[in-house]
Amino acid sequence: MTTTASPPTGPAAASDLHLLSILETGLPLQLGTPDEPAAYTVPAVFSRQVSQSERARIEDPATARGLCAQIGAPTDGPALRLVVADRRLLIENTTLAQLRDGLAAALAAMLRDLAGDLRTRASERAVAAEALAVDERQRAAATHAAVESIRFE
Repeated sequence: MTTTASPPTGPAAASDLHLLSILETGLPLQLGTPDEPAAYTVPAVFSRQVSQSERARIEDPATARGLCAQIGAPTDGPALRLVVADRRLLIENTTLAQLRDGLAAALAAMLRDLAGDLRTRASERAVAAEALAVDERQRAAATHAAVESIRFE
């Protein structure tokens, strides 16, 4: 069984990476018992396969540190860690309470920011590639004009 979140909206929402739900079957069996661990791994399901650039940013320890700072998570104890495993995000050293109290929203915001950053970079690369293509077309046209101006008469 899973718990679901509202899907993001907007023009790029269909392709943006986001989290869909928590995979309840992946939670520790001790939850709600006297043996409940202080922190544990919460598996969440991604909306699609994660790209290499997305994975690198998500798994960067600076991302987890930034999320902890954003939500005011305690710094004593094991550090939050984010691990991509296929179409799952393993949110290590956390709790359902931390997710409910702000970490889930912070994760969603981080993924939205990540999508925006990656779109911006892709757009910048496309603009640079088009500029190179224009330069190449101009060079080829100039070369062609030079060749056409030469007469062997």
